[in-house]
Amino acid sequence: MSLGMGDEFKELVRSSTSLVDLVSETVALKPLRGGSDYVGLCPFHEDKNPSLHVYPDRQSYRCWVCDAGGDCFRWVMEMEKVPFPEAIEGLARRANLEIPKQNSPHYSAESEQRKNDSYAILEWAASLMQHSLIRGNEAANARDYVSKRNLNAETVRNFRIGYHPEEWNWFLEKARGRFTPQQLVSAGLVQERSNGQGHFDNLVGRLVFPILDERGRIVAFGGRLLPGGNIESDAKYWNSRESGIFHKSRMLYAFDRARQEIRKCRIAVVVEGYMDVIACHQAGVTNVVATLGTALTEEHVRFLRRSADRVVLTYDGDDPGQKAAERSITRFLGQDLDLRILTLAEGKDPADYLENNTADDLRQLIQSAPEAWEYKLQMISGRYGNETINARQQILNEMLELLVASTSIRGTVREDLILRTVCQRVQVDERVARRQLLDMRSRQQGESQRKIQRDQLRRDQESQGTTPTKETDAFQDDPVNQISVPAIRLAEQELLEIILTCPEFIDVIRHLIGPDDFEDARHRRLLELCIDLRKEEGDLPEISRLVVAADSDSALLSLMNAVMDSAEQKDILNLMKEVPEGAEPGEDQGIPMHLQRVLQPLLFRREKQRTLLSKQQLAQSDNASSELNNDQKDALRQMYSFRLNQMGQRINLK
Repeated sequence: MSLGMGDEFKELVRSSTSLVDLVSETVALKPLRGGSDYVGLCPFHEDKNPSLHVYPDRQSYRCWVCDAGGDCFRWVMEMEKVPFPEAIEGLARRANLEIPKQNSPHYSAESEQRKNDSYAILEWAASLMQHSLIRGNEAANARDYVSKRNLNAETVRNFRIGYHPEEWNWFLEKARGRFTPQQLVSAGLVQERSNGQGHFDNLVGRLVFPILDERGRIVAFGGRLLPGGNIESDAKYWNSRESGIFHKSRMLYAFDRARQEIRKCRIAVVVEGYMDVIACHQAGVTNVVATLGTALTEEHVRFLRRSADRVVLTYDGDDPGQKAAERSITRFLGQDLDLRILTLAEGKDPADYLENNTADDLRQLIQSAPEAWEYKLQMISGRYGNETINARQQILNEMLELLVASTSIRGTVREDLILRTVCQRVQVDERVARRQLLDMRSRQQGESQRKIQRDQLRRDQESQGTTPTKETDAFQDDPVNQISVPAIRLAEQELLEIILTCPEFIDVIRHLIGPDDFEDARHRRLLELCIDLRKEEGDLPEISRLVVAADSDSALLSLMNAVMDSAEQKDILNLMKEVPEGAEPGEDQGIPMHLQRVLQPLLFRREKQRTLLSKQQLAQSDNASSELNNDQKDALRQMYSFRLNQMGQRINLK
């Protein structure tokens, strides 16, 4: 974690950048609390009440609703969708700083050259394959397929559709004397043979669709195997592998062409295939994009939210399409987004639909597409009907299961409105439905909690060479012995509040608690960062130092701000000054009372787990022996200590 020349330059850029001024270029900010906090509408979700907070002193920002957060570098990366090197260079130019490329660890002349080479090679390959499709003698089958799919010459040119002949060394031969085989490998056009002797082309015998980034640069290809060809493959579609310039989870096919219309109408239509996108654009429906061989991800949704207020997921109307639509609802129901689901009748995809219908017909379907939860309700009602009591119970159960599975919707206005509407539709008392929802969530939470605890205990047992037994599960299922996961995670957050507010207590804390004592992965990472900063650098985990050490990690920076906000609301600084009753003024009070209270559930759970391990050791001992060995005696002592603590005796923190 020591600062090298590159890190020094990064911190120079950070210190030369006013985060408030940077964010103000996009978001109107209003000062709060004398300028220690600025607030504005968050650009990462549909925000009607200002929820984005910018903290000049912490050099970071956080949205209190969608939890987006970061520093100046993360802001540029998210808003402009550029990698870190481009973000730091852009901010450096903004601050009129000279960029020491040769010294920056984020810049490598060699890697930069490889990227530029890849762009040039992919551009060359796209031109080569388009020429092959339009004029090549070997592309007659491909041209017939394009004609049957009703794609005109202008569309082929605009989307730069191409064809790779059925020759396994076509790229290699065409590139001879221009690009090396290794350069073609780096660009994703060819790969090495499994025996290590030579290379062969990708995309052989396929109709090829160039994939462009936001700047209109070709970064990858998708290829469709043609019917009637001589190439056999289990994969009808093939996409380039991810690389330094191509990230499937961040990119959408044809967004470079659809962006203007999406921003104009504020609706993004997401379809499943290249041909569906192209057919829609050719018909004049130009706010259409597609994912690249993956399901729609949360990263895609966050990306689309920058330009659209509504996202319409369009699926084939067949059974697999309907199942895919229902799966997507669970992932995105809690998103602060108007998510709609459109499935076309008779198993058709958008390209099929447009063969016999007009663009206006498709636009009408897009406008009238039901909300995601409404689509789910329609599907369930179609399966069970709505005439019998049993059918209504089944509908309610599945809708409640949807709400339970969509964890991010819990407690929101959206959930309340959905539940009310569902109860009206199935004629169920809303109070009864809400009790059932609470019961289902409690059962799910209990199962998740027990699984976490069982897994942790088994890991502890295995690390100590102890074989897990049935007693492990029995102990975990005993309610008397359970400490709820929410209570533990609250203790974790409160401990982090103390560390970030009173960093001078880090030495006391790290000798009592370690990252392995934390359940929440985000909490664990922040505690690791605090401890590493102290152990490796000798620095106290002050917020300004942690922001630097977080290295523009959005999740960590957002968590830091959330912890600091919570600490300020609770006035942790004054809570840490509380002294034990009867203590003499001026004497050393040791561990503050508030810190003791926060540590107690964490230490109690650790003792509980040790007790279970002790029981395991006793259960697995030789029952025939009347003498206790040292391990068994230690196990009994630990069990005795734990029972004393259960009866109310304070855990010894020293």
